[in-house]
Amino acid sequence: MKATIQDSSVLNSLKPLEFIAYLRTKGWIQESEISNKASLWVSPGNHDITVPARRELGDYVLRISEALSTLSRVEDRSQLEVLRDIQTTTSDLIRVRASNDRGEPGALPLEDAVRFIENTREMILSAACAAIEKRAVYAKRKPQAAMDYLKHVQMGQTERGSFVLTILSPVKPELRPVQTSLLPQIEPEDPFERRVTKTLFESLNATNTAARSAVLLSDMEPFQSAVTHGVSANLCDALVGLSSVSSNDQIELQVSWARTRPLSSPQFSRVVFESDTIPVIAEAARVFREVAPIEDAEVAGFVVGTGREITEIKGDITLAALVDGNMHRVQITLSPENYSIALRAHDERKVVTCVGELIKQGRGYRLQNPRLFQVLDSDQNS
Repeated sequence: MKATIQDSSVLNSLKPLEFIAYLRTKGWIQESEISNKASLWVSPGNHDITVPARRELGDYVLRISEALSTLSRVEDRSQLEVLRDIQTTTSDLIRVRASNDRGEPGALPLEDAVRFIENTREMILSAACAAIEKRAVYAKRKPQAAMDYLKHVQMGQTERGSFVLTILSPVKPELRPVQTSLLPQIEPEDPFERRVTKTLFESLNATNTAARSAVLLSDMEPFQSAVTHGVSANLCDALVGLSSVSSNDQIELQVSWARTRPLSSPQFSRVVFESDTIPVIAEAARVFREVAPIEDAEVAGFVVGTGREITEIKGDITLAALVDGNMHRVQITLSPENYSIALRAHDERKVVTCVGELIKQGRGYRLQNPRLFQVLDSDQNS
């Protein structure tokens, strides 16, 4: 017996255009429009469905329930399966699967679930950043376009079996331009949302390949080369975090591409990370962060060293500041004006902050291209 959907709130959540987009992708054809209130659709097998035009209509839930029942019967699938496909017609659906044998099937301990969601978010955010610009490390301050993208991404229902988190990334439908000349049409550029999803799976595959090559070569070069494919320390850290939730460290990621914007060329759609690749990926993340400049890094700390021999154009100071949760010495070369301010902050034991490109230097760090140097007052310190 196939499950049926009777929850009116679930039925009301289905949007008319999503339903229509699904019918089009399945070969249904609109036969007529009924007084701006509904449209009649006919399948290749001569079945018909009436789709209400607006959710405000009084019989909307009833009509959607009837339409869903017809689709379930025609496709010989449960209404739940059809519903899930309709909801993802206009979105790329990303599945993140963690095997779990420590509790109920399809469930995770609450703390593990929180970490699973957080690391999934960081993984997708790294792909959004890579879709804008490829870097080995992304600083805390991410591009605004990447942060805006996250606001539109939704978490779907989890799926049973292993614990499966579903992420819906809405994608604008493809509208091909009208042919106005005999010249070949130029393929329209993918919208940012689709570029993020494609970058995500390109980078996941590149990470998997780099991990295996790095073991054979005992070298970081495969990971360094993979930066051009979207691999970063942020992505590697997220994958390591995801694996810590899985009881056997295996992580599987899949994507179902939005039907309203089909792919014009083949694309990786499934990647599996086995347990033996995770330590390599963790080490790659550490090395990335150690050797790659961290752009737009903000450091804050006390001035613990000053170069008393100031020149006309610069002066060196040393901060004791937190970097990745540990206290380190950070060298900064300042202008004469800011150097004088730093000397006063040193004498008065006040915290200073500065923004720049943070690079590893011996056991400490150097902040290059310093800017926004300032002294925090007592209230800001507390």
